[in-house]
Amino acid sequence: MNFIINNRNNLIRFGKMLGFAGAILLATKLTLMFGSIANASTSAFTFLVIVLLSAFFGDLLVAIVTSLVATLCFDYFYLPPVGTFTITAFPDWISLATFLLASVITSHLTALAAENRRKSNYLSGALVQLKEYGMWLLATPRDQQTLTAIAQKTLTMFSLEYCSIHVYGEGKWQHFSGTAAARIPEEIENRLKILQDHSRNLSELADENMLGVRYVQISKGSSTLAILAVKSETLPAEAMGTIAYMIGVQLSAIMIAESKQPPT
Repeated sequence: MNFIINNRNNLIRFGKMLGFAGAILLATKLTLMFGSIANASTSAFTFLVIVLLSAFFGDLLVAIVTSLVATLCFDYFYLPPVGTFTITAFPDWISLATFLLASVITSHLTALAAENRRKSNYLSGALVQLKEYGMWLLATPRDQQTLTAIAQKTLTMFSLEYCSIHVYGEGKWQHFSGTAAARIPEEIENRLKILQDHSRNLSELADENMLGVRYVQISKGSSTLAILAVKSETLPAEAMGTIAYMIGVQLSAIMIAESKQPPT
């Protein structure tokens, strides 16, 4: 499943590269057709606009590829001797280097701004969900707050692909002590079974990051109560930390209540 998703994302990225490279070639053809009103300066500005759009609607890699295509077209069609990639005049080298530097910097800043905007949108949505999640934790009777129930609620409320709560016992991390998933990819399920013999060293759990699973400690003070494992394309790390904190507060309250109960 993870392999299929990665292939799909790569195909989308490759399609965007071809699309924006085609836009550069089209802009080149149009400026050459209307050479009486267009020159190298207007072409360079048009190329930069396309590079900016590629960074906004694609990512940094798409924008860099678009920048390279634009630089090659700028060199071949506008810098003398026209029709070759050879540059004889030093000022033309300066022009080409300036254009490439400007397009790369524009790509980086635009892609960074677009990524921050996406993260901000994800975080804004997560804040509303966190409020509802906290109200559910407080309103649900403690005898109904099993690890599986918490994992299932976390999965559905935040639209996760996978969620599990790991507790440590009997010398290993119990991966399936609380687990929920819309679809558990076979590779994740098999990997978790293999890793049942983890020691308490939390760094060993990072091996599962190859599957896109992220971890955060559920703690009480300096003590680790459990580990929250999540697979999601959209959940911000800040929201994941807040979820783990809320679960930790509830687990601590349950542990305190259980410790005060008289022995049977």
